[in-house]
Amino acid sequence: MSYELRDPIHKRIPFSEFERGIIDHPFFQRLRFISQLGFLQSYVYPGAVHDRFTHALGAMHVSGRLFGRVTSSSSIFTDNLSSDEINNLRQRVRLAGLLHDIGHGPFSHASEAVFPQLADLPLDWSWWREKPERQAVHEDYSVLLIQTMAREGALELGMAQDIASLVHGSIAPSSWFYELIEKIPSLQRVLKGLISGEVDADRMDYLLRDSYYCGVAYGQYDIDWLITSMGVAQQGEELVFTISENGVRAFEDLLLARYHMVDQVYFHKTKAGFTHYLEQAITTGEVELTIPTDPHDYVALHDGVVIEKLFEAARDEKNYWSHHLMRRLPAKRILRLQDRNEDDRETLTTLKERCKKKGVEWFTHSVARELTHLGEIGKAQPIYVNKKILDGRKLVPIFEYSDLLKKYNEKLQFTDFFVLREDFGKFQNS
Repeated sequence: MSYELRDPIHKRIPFSEFERGIIDHPFFQRLRFISQLGFLQSYVYPGAVHDRFTHALGAMHVSGRLFGRVTSSSSIFTDNLSSDEINNLRQRVRLAGLLHDIGHGPFSHASEAVFPQLADLPLDWSWWREKPERQAVHEDYSVLLIQTMAREGALELGMAQDIASLVHGSIAPSSWFYELIEKIPSLQRVLKGLISGEVDADRMDYLLRDSYYCGVAYGQYDIDWLITSMGVAQQGEELVFTISENGVRAFEDLLLARYHMVDQVYFHKTKAGFTHYLEQAITTGEVELTIPTDPHDYVALHDGVVIEKLFEAARDEKNYWSHHLMRRLPAKRILRLQDRNEDDRETLTTLKERCKKKGVEWFTHSVARELTHLGEIGKAQPIYVNKKILDGRKLVPIFEYSDLLKKYNEKLQFTDFFVLREDFGKFQNS
């Protein structure tokens, strides 16, 4: 039996009986209560109240579309894999799109500041290529929840491991997947690129979705044309992503969409200031937030739990960060400074000295974000343009083909300088 749901971005999202069972699982249903952009974004864009649940459904849908496109673009799949193997891969890719964000904590990245050490999570380490010594991040919790779903029978163990290998770089695929990789050596790398890569399902959904709910035009691009233009081709012994010549502009539009969303939406000055407030409220203990290592306790923790704690803390004006956050009393941004600009670096030093001299409380919020790693050797799966030439076709690295890509390959690096609102008058008079 098949099902279908309505979606403002993709119009219709079909899914199977099996996929419905995963969607209905309490671990996934929890994403209804994890905001896609954090409640702070709705302080700036009131319509931005969408959640990780709808984004994950969209990512599943786009993952399936991308898989269908790349497997039909080259005979290498049908020449080496049976129809059952291709269908099983399609299911894994769709579920990787669906579950890629399942491990997000309350307010997504904000809560990661107090995540436990990775070694403290009750993980099945046999899936891991190595056991890193570091603080856990949400992708690690995604693996924990996927493993728990497998142990409890919601997913077959091998399928669960393959899904985890597509959403986390440290997870090895199952023995079944390894047998397919022997037939097509680049298979796992290519499929992982559909979930997390330069043109992936995650990014392709969230740009359109965030733009729609924020009510801005920055994130728009032609997703249908971009998907239609994509494919794979054999480059030596490697399988590589390709884009047709008439699809390059759609890819450039995707890059521009991401550039403008980062600059104008994701790091809006008000949101950046309040993000600092939230982090301070948590790390200074105004809001008691302990991230559980038990998977069932973890899924009981969502945005609403922390919001209630913030409301309670905000009742006491001595809890500065919570009080100002929940009363929506923002700090004052003085300047946005470009880190690459020498004059701006000198200005930042001057601002700090000026505040210190006058006893003005200040803080900064810095951004260092790559829009693409294309053109950086070893940092991204290469994408080639299937360029028509006199005697046929030639695969040209997209970084060489697109002048726009060369420009937008630069890292966005800027720092917002804030002073606390009650010190703004003192700063102006200094």
